[in-house]
Order: sequence, then C-alpha cells, then structure tokens
Amino acid sequence: MLSLIIFIPLFTALALIFVDRDNNGLIKTMGLGATSGVLLISLWVLYSFDSSNPGMQFVQNLHWVPALHINYKIGVDGISLWMIVLTAFLGVISIIMSMNQKKGFRNFIALMLALEAGTLGVFLALDTILFYVFWELMLVPTYFIIGLWGEGRRVYATMKFVIYTLVGSLLMLIAIISLTMVHYGATHEVTFDLQILSKTHIDPFMQIWMFLFFFVAFAIKVPVFPLHSWLPHAYVACPIPALILLTGAMSKTGAYGFLRFCLPLFPEAVDSMALVIGFMAASGMVYGAWIAIAQRDIKGLVAYSSISHLGFIVLGIFARNGEGIEGSVLQMVNHGIIASALFIIVGFIEIRMGTRNLGELRGLSKAMPVLYGTFMLIMLAALGLPGLNGFVGEFLILVGVWTSQLLAGMSGVLVLMGGLSIVFASIYMLYMFQGSMQEKPNSEDISDINSSEFKLLLPACFLIVLIGLYPKPFIDRVSPSVESLLHLEKTVNLDAVSYTHLTLPTSDLV
Repeated sequence: MLSLIIFIPLFTALALIFVDRDNNGLIKTMGLGATSGVLLISLWVLYSFDSSNPGMQFVQNLHWVPALHINYKIGVDGISLWMIVLTAFLGVISIIMSMNQKKGFRNFIALMLALEAGTLGVFLALDTILFYVFWELMLVPTYFIIGLWGEGRRVYATMKFVIYTLVGSLLMLIAIISLTMVHYGATHEVTFDLQILSKTHIDPFMQIWMFLFFFVAFAIKVPVFPLHSWLPHAYVACPIPALILLTGAMSKTGAYGFLRFCLPLFPEAVDSMALVIGFMAASGMVYGAWIAIAQRDIKGLVAYSSISHLGFIVLGIFARNGEGIEGSVLQMVNHGIIASALFIIVGFIEIRMGTRNLGELRGLSKAMPVLYGTFMLIMLAALGLPGLNGFVGEFLILVGVWTSQLLAGMSGVLVLMGGLSIVFASIYMLYMFQGSMQEKPNSEDISDINSSEFKLLLPACFLIVLIGLYPKPFIDRVSPSVESLLHLEKTVNLDAVSYTHLTLPTSDLV
C-alpha cells in the first residue's frame, strides 16, 4: 500500500503527458483523483498504524539494483507517519488551488503531482540511495514551477534555489557513499540500508565530517540560518498552489533528515555540535521574525516568518530529548497547516485586491467578514495562543531546550531567544492583520470568500483547534519512535577500523 502513495501521483503525472492540453476537465479529474487517492491511503495507514510499535511498519523491501546492493525499501514509523498524512492533505489542497491556473495547466498539474510524489518518497525511503533519488526528484518540478509559472525575479529565485540545493545534494551523496564504505570496512558487507547503517558505531572523527555534509544538505532545505537566503526569493516568486507544498511539506524534509540520518548515525557528532546548531537555529528564529516586521509584501512577510518557525523545529530536534523532538515533530505538522493556510489567504486577498502590499490594503474586515474571522484564528495559532495548535509544539520545544543536557550551557539564553522571537511574531502578525483588516476600506466593491474557498480553509481551522485542545492522539503515535531513536544501540563497532584506505572492491558489487 505504501508504494501506491508514491506511484499514484508519479504515474498520473507521466500519464498527463499523453492527455490533450485543452482537455481541462480530464486534467482536473486526474489531478484531484490522484491526490485524493493518496490522501485516502494515507488515512488508512494512519488508521492501521500500531501506535505501540516503535519500529518501521508496512515495510516493503525489493531488490532494485542488485549489482550495487541498492534496494527499494520503504516504511513508516511514528516520526514519518504525520509527515505522510500532512503531505497527502496538502497535496489535495494544492491541486484544488491550481484549478484557476490558465497558463500551461496540464504541465503545471503534472509537475505538482511529481513534486508531491518526490516529497512522499523522501518521508518513506529506508534506503539511502532511494532517499537521495527522491530528494533530487523534488528539485526538478520545483525548478520548472518557479521558473515558468513564478512572478517577479523568478529566474534569480530559481537559480539561487537550484545552486543551494545542488551543493547540498552533492555533499549528501558523498556522505552516503562514505558511510557505506566505512560500514564495508568493518563488516565486509555492502549496504545502503538505513536501518543497518543506523546501528553502526563510527569513529568520532569520521562522524564529524560526515555529519557536517549531511547537516549542510538538510539545513539548506529547512532552511537553517545563515543558509536561508534562497527561501524569501523562492517563496515570493513561487505560485500559491506550489507554495502550499513547498512551505507545508517540502521544507520539513530537511528537519526529517536530521531525525532520520543525523541523530541516529552520528550521536557523538551531535553531542559536540548541538550548542552551535542550537545557536544557529535560535538566531534564525529571531532574525526571521525581526526581518518579517519590515516586510511590506504579505507574501514575503509569511516567508520570513517561516524561517523563524522552522528555527523552532531545528532547535527542538537538537535538544535531543523526548520533549524537544516530540514538540518538533508536532510543530512540523502545525507549521505546515498554519503557513499553508496563511498563503491561501494571501492568494485570496491578491485575487480580489490585485496587490499584496500592506500599504494598499485597508478595511478588509468589513468587506470580507468570513475571511476576517478565519484569518484571525490562523493568526492567533501562529502566535502560539494557548488552546490552539501552535502553542503545544512551541511549549514542548521550549521545555525540551530548558531540560536538554546537550544545551545545558546555553539553555536559558536559547529559551530567551525563543521568547523574543515570539514577541517579534506578535508584532509582525498583528501588523499584517491590522494593516489589512482594520480602518476604512479602500474600495467598497470587494467580495468575501465564497463557500468553496472557505471549505479550503475549514480543515485547517478544524485541525488548529483540535490539536490545540487535544494533542494526545498526535503525540502518542510519535512518542514510541522518538524513544527508540533516543535509545538506539550501536551493534557494529568500527573503532578498530582504519579509515585511510577504505575501498569497495568491484567483486563485492557484482
């Protein structure tokens, strides 16, 4: 069943090539049908998931390239479960938002489906090469979507995004091959199986540089300050439907990589680098929130706010305790819901007003009362108001940071920086909300969102309240896998291995 989650959107994207570009009805049906099918299967996985089992479930393991010992291995645990459901949910929303796309509609839908397939593949892959393939698959449709359907400085934004991502991908590929070589040096076994490699104890010196290579790749994708500069340009240029997947799901692949690769593979390196990374994440929280205050384009404002909120997620991960990681996983879901909903609202406002400039938006509350109420709820969730979903994740993260042994030397400072970013968030969110909604309207001829548009925001509003009031079902499915991650035992010891002349003989690959 897990394979269907990946291949339904991927094969549908390929099938769209053979569909008449003017047959919009069939294109819409295929796009919405594929994403709806993925959502239904992901909900079945959620329903069938054994929350007491900390290991991988629904595992599929097939020989892919036997000569190179590369397998098609996928599975899901408590850490990846909610990422799968979130991506599937946002995939449906993004396709519905794409229905008004006029330029190259068929190709746009096909690329959106390919982007969803690549993102889902990253969350499911248990083979390092397979993970890398899906990681690169996300890049291709994103490049074309921003480059062909973007706005403003789309060429500059695309080039910057591609260069940053390719550098990170190259470093990750080098680290993957090196990891396999090191494992081969101790066991004489060639494998790219992530579960096997995670049980391998690696020399601390080797851990440091391999960790740094993986970290840079994942930090670019999140992004972590100061590797963030591509994000504002890409987000501002990106069309809203694709932006829902980019900010809601694809940005989480980097944080997921920290959890799936960095923490289990390189624990000693994490111990030595945690303070530095914690300070980088906290700096990004404050910086993103501060710069967001100065934005006049509400799309850019939400983009910089994402840098701040994603910093919270990274900080919780490298606290490396149960509260911090559970809070980070939950906040990945929360941010995906809140940020996507905010971008949808931005899209609705731009359609009606023809602008995103806060200086030109006034009095929308009187003309758009339904949007006003929805916007208020989502804004309060973004601020971390108790009773809404944003509070639960941020609270757990701050508790995790405060009690973290790795961050003990700076835990108070990091929590203070987290609190400061929340204060800044209240400034820029209220600035955006009051600037656009209050005072007298610039025009009386403004229509409120209709029932169809409201239905796109209704699931997000429901989840914001549900997770805020009753987060237990969400956390219960994460906790066993987090505990297993924190207590992972290394069963293959490589301390005695010489790392200077490790090679993979051809005879072992055939």
